[in-house]
Amino acid sequence: MQIMINNQLIEVDTPITLQQLLKIINQPDKGVALAVNRQIISRNQWQAHTLLEGDQITLIKATAGG
Repeated sequence: MQIMINNQLIEVDTPITLQQLLKIINQPDKGVALAVNRQIISRNQWQAHTLLEGDQITLIKATAGG
């Protein structure tokens, strides 16, 4: 199954959740927001939201500074 994350194509063997995706790409889940097909997904839905073939994920990282 192919999905896009921040305009980079990745391939996974089976359907995965957003939470599993973060583990696959070694991304801590703190300080990030996720959108699937331009729709923000609440953090409490990450374990339940299963990704589909062709989904486009946007991962936004919080940064500190001023």
